[in-house]
Amino acid sequence: MRALAGLGLSAVLGLAAAGCAGKNINRDLGADSRILVRQWTIPTSTLTEAGDHGFEVANPLVHENTLIYGSRAGGLTSLYPTLQQSRWSLPIPGGVLSEVALDRGTLYFGGGDGFLYSVNAENGRVNWRYDLHNPAVSRPVVEGGRLFVTTADDTVYAFDAGTGKWLWHYRRRPSGAATTRAASSPLVDGGEVLVGLSDGFLVSLNVADGALKWERKIHSGNKFTDVDARPVLSDGVLYVPSYDGSLYALKRQGGEILWRFDAGGSKQVVVDGERLYYPSSDGTIYALQKSNAKVLWKFSMDGGTPTQILMTEGKLVVGSSFQYLYLLDKKTGAGLYRFNAGWGSGFYGAPAYDSAARRLYVMSSGGNLYSFSARGEDQRRAPHGATEPYGFL
Repeated sequence: MRALAGLGLSAVLGLAAAGCAGKNINRDLGADSRILVRQWTIPTSTLTEAGDHGFEVANPLVHENTLIYGSRAGGLTSLYPTLQQSRWSLPIPGGVLSEVALDRGTLYFGGGDGFLYSVNAENGRVNWRYDLHNPAVSRPVVEGGRLFVTTADDTVYAFDAGTGKWLWHYRRRPSGAATTRAASSPLVDGGEVLVGLSDGFLVSLNVADGALKWERKIHSGNKFTDVDARPVLSDGVLYVPSYDGSLYALKRQGGEILWRFDAGGSKQVVVDGERLYYPSSDGTIYALQKSNAKVLWKFSMDGGTPTQILMTEGKLVVGSSFQYLYLLDKKTGAGLYRFNAGWGSGFYGAPAYDSAARRLYVMSSGGNLYSFSARGEDQRRAPHGATEPYGFL
C-alpha cells in the first residue's frame, strides 16, 4: 500500500463475507481473561434465522443505566444489562435494519418495513415514523433540530427531528454500476451536508434546501463504486474512503484532494491526535499519519471485513464480518485479544462501551448479543504483586 499525493442487503453481507476464508494468521491470539471476561450472551434470532448465519447490522447503545439494541427478529429492546432484565421492547415488522442513533433521549433508525423511526428511549414509544419505502438506510444524524439520513438508492433526506416533518430530499440518478446497497451517514458542518453516494462521489448539499453546492469524484476502484463511509472532518480536512478504491484526504472547502491512500473501505476513520485509524475493506486495520498517510502500523485480521473501530484509552476494539472480535494496542497495533464468535458468524454493527461500568457490548451477525467485562488494574494483579502487562484501558 502506498500513499499518493495530492445488490440487496443479503448481497452486501455476502460481499463482506466474501474474501473472508479464515487464514487464522493470529492463531496465537486468544480470549485472554486478563483483559476481557465474557459475562453473558443473549440470543435474539430464532433457530431458523440462525441457520443462515444472520446479518445483524444494528449497534448496541448505552443509555444511562440501560442497554438498547436492535435486531431482525426482536425489533428494538431496552434492558438493564447487569440484571439481564428487559425494560421495554418495540416490535418492528422486519426488525431493525440500520445502525441506531441516539440524540437527547430519542432513538432514530430504519426498520425492515421501510419506515424511518423516532422512538422515546425511556419507554419505547414511537414518536413518529416516515415511510421511506427503503429498509436500507444510513445511521441517522441529528444536527440543529434536523434529522438527516441517506437511503441505499442514493436519496438524502432532511426532516424536522421533533415532528418528523419532511423538509427536503436530494435524489441522485442511479449510477448503473454494481453497488453494495449500503449508505453513507451524512456529516453536517455549518451550512452544508456532506455525504457519499454509490456513484463514487462525495457531495456537499445546502443544509437549508438540499441544493447541490459541489461534488468530488473519489472512486478509483475496479468493482464497486460506493462511498459508504461517513466523512470525518478534522482541522479543515475531510477523510473519506470509497469501498474498493482508496482513502482520501480532501480540503473541506471545495474538496481538493490532498493525498490518497490506496486501500478501500466502507467505515469511517477514527482521528486520534495526529493519527488516523482506518478499518479497510481488505481486512487490514491501519494506523496512518494524518498529514501524509504514512503507515505507522497495520494489523491483518484473519478474514472478513472490519466493523467500525471503537477507540478506548489505549485500545482499539474492532470486529470482523468473518468470525472474530479483536482488541489492539493503539500505539503499536499489537493484537491483545481475539474472541471467536463461531465460523461465519462475525460482526457488522459497531461495538459499544460503557466506561462507568467497564462493560463492552457487541452484537454478532448471527444475532447473539455479547457482554464483556473489562479487567481493571485492581483485578489483574499477579499473586506476587506485579501488574499484568495488558488491561483494557
